Amino acid sequence: METTINLRRLFDFSQLPIIITGAILAVLTVSIILMFLYQLLKDWKRKEKEQKQIVEEKVFVKPDMTKLKAEYLALLDGIEAKFNEDPTKIRPAYEGMSRVVRDFVYRATGTEVDKFALYEINQTEYKGLANLVGEYYQPEFDKISEGDVRDHLAKSRRLVSEWN
Repeated sequence: METTINLRRLFDFSQLPIIITGAILAVLTVSIILMFLYQLLKDWKRKEKEQKQIVEEKVFVKPDMTKLKAEYLALLDGIEAKFNEDPTKIRPAYEGMSRVVRDFVYRATGTEVDKFALYEINQTEYKGLANLVGEYYQPEFDKISEGDVRDHLAKSRRLVSEWN
């Protein structure tokens, strides 16, 4: 009994699936390589920016304290004048005092206490500022603002004028 086997030629079937599969694999390979290169470039640019930021850090130069004190005492006088015009405006007076003393300490020391919350100010070496800002909190943030504005203006002036 004879058996015959007819073998098909190697590429007797459609070549389209092989071409599509090859194209997909090529696209995936290229996209993986491009993603890898993108990550490398992104990290390289980030390191370059960090180096620039390190170089560009501001150097604190201590200001002329007599001029600085005079400037901020004048700002406190302005707050008092506005309060004297309308003594019911307690909250804006406390907000202004808080802003003025924080900005004064920032300009006098270079420490950005003007952006700190009270608990962050408490962690600094400026305990006088922390105590004063702590006294401002209740009249500044309560539903009904009550406080002795003139007494706190005097304390704010004392902080500014006695600052070293």
